[in-house]
Amino acid sequence: MGRIYKDSLTGKMVRRLVRGLLAGLFVMGLLYFGGKGCLQQFFFNTGYIYKRESQRAEELQNYVDKKCLKATDYKQLKQWAVQRNIREFTVSRDKWLLFDVSYDGILTPGSREITDFSWKIFHKIKFADGNADVYLYEGFADKYYDILAGISVIVGFVVCTGIFSYEMQEDLKYIQCLKEEVDVISKGNLQEHVTVTGNDELAQLAGGLERMRQTLIQKEQSEQELRAAQEKLVLGMSHDLRTPLTGLMTYLEILKKQQKNRIVTDEYIQKSLDKVIQIRNLSDQMFEYFFVNSQHKVELEEPEDIFSAFGDYLSELCVLLEDEGFTVDTEMLEWNPAAVRINTDLFGRIMNNIISNIEKYASRNNPIQVQILYEENYTGILIRNTVAQTEQTAHKTGIGLQNISVMMEHMQGYLEVLQKDRKYCMILHFPYSVIQKHGNDKGLTE
Repeated sequence: MGRIYKDSLTGKMVRRLVRGLLAGLFVMGLLYFGGKGCLQQFFFNTGYIYKRESQRAEELQNYVDKKCLKATDYKQLKQWAVQRNIREFTVSRDKWLLFDVSYDGILTPGSREITDFSWKIFHKIKFADGNADVYLYEGFADKYYDILAGISVIVGFVVCTGIFSYEMQEDLKYIQCLKEEVDVISKGNLQEHVTVTGNDELAQLAGGLERMRQTLIQKEQSEQELRAAQEKLVLGMSHDLRTPLTGLMTYLEILKKQQKNRIVTDEYIQKSLDKVIQIRNLSDQMFEYFFVNSQHKVELEEPEDIFSAFGDYLSELCVLLEDEGFTVDTEMLEWNPAAVRINTDLFGRIMNNIISNIEKYASRNNPIQVQILYEENYTGILIRNTVAQTEQTAHKTGIGLQNISVMMEHMQGYLEVLQKDRKYCMILHFPYSVIQKHGNDKGLTE
C-alpha cells in the first residue's frame, strides 16, 4: 500500500472522513446520553413507571397470598414473572438475594449480595416466611431508549455525511472550474488560463493542462512564424526570380531581333546564360530550403574528434577557394582535444553553401580567415571575410543563411553571423560530445 501524502487528494479525503466521523460520533453520543437523561428525568418526575411497578407489586402480593409462597419458591415466582413478561425480578432480604428471575435454582441466604441497589425502587412484599424487598422492571422504557438510540445514529450519520459532502464541494467546484476552462480551450481559445490551486492530484492535472496549453501556444506561434517566414521567402524569391527573368526575356528579344538581321552577338548570349544560371541557383536554394525544413529528425553520427569531423571539409574549402583566386589564412587553426557529433550530409551541404556565398559575395583582395573556437560548451568554426561591392551583393536573398541555420539546428548547434561595415563573420557552433572508451583507448570528453 502506497504512502498517503499530506497534500494528496487521498490525504485530504481521509482527513475529511475522520473529521466527519468524529463530529458524527460526538453528536450521536451527545444526543443519546443527553436524551436518555431527559427521559429518565421525565419518568422519575411523572412517576409513571413507579405506578406501573406498584400495580405489578400489588398483583404479586395477591399471587403470593393466594399461593402462600415463600421468598425462596423460585419456580412459582419465575412462572408468574414469565407470564407477565417481567424482565427483571429480584427478591432480597437485608441486601441478600433470595430469588432472581435470571437464575435457575434456590439461592442460599447469604450467598449472593444484591448490587446497584442505590437507584432501584424496592417494594415490600409479605411472603409466608416473612417480609422481603422486591424489585420489578417490565422494560417499559426500553422502547423509548431504543428509539432514541436509532434517532441518535441517524442524526450522527447525517452529520458525518453532511460535513464530508460540504468539504467535498471545494474539490467539486474546482473540477467544474477545470471543466469549463478545458471546454473553452477545446474550442480554440488558447488564451484561457488553467487555474492551478493546491498541491494535490487535481492541481497536478491542472498544471499539466496549463503546460500543455502553453506548449500549444508556443507551437502555434512557431507555426505562424514559420508560415510568415515562408511567405516572406516565397515573395522575396518571386521578386528575385522576376528580375533575372525580365532580363533574360529582354536579352532573348534582342537576340530574336538580331537573328532577323542575321547578326547575333556573343554578348547577349553570355548575358542570357548568366541570367539562366542565376535563376537555377535561386531555384536550387529554394529547393534546399524546403528539403531541409521538411526533415523532422536527423540521425547524428557517432562522436569523433574535431579533426576527423571537420578536417577534410576545411581542407577542401581552402583548396577550392584558392583555386578561385582567394587567399586563405589558417594560421589560427588549432586542433585541440574535443569531440562533436555531426551529420555528414548536412555538414557537406553547409560547407557547399559557405563556399558558394564566399565565391559570390567575398572580396578577393582580402584573405579569408578560418579558425576553430573553443568555448565552454561549444566548439565553433569561424570563417571571416570582407564583402565585395558588386551587383550580386545588392541582390542577396539570405536564403542560404536560413538553410545553414536550419541545418545547424538539426545537428543541435546554431549559426552566429556578425557583420560590421564590410567585415563579415560566420561561426558554426557545435556542442561538445563524448567519445566512448573501448579497451585501453582514451576517449575525448567535453
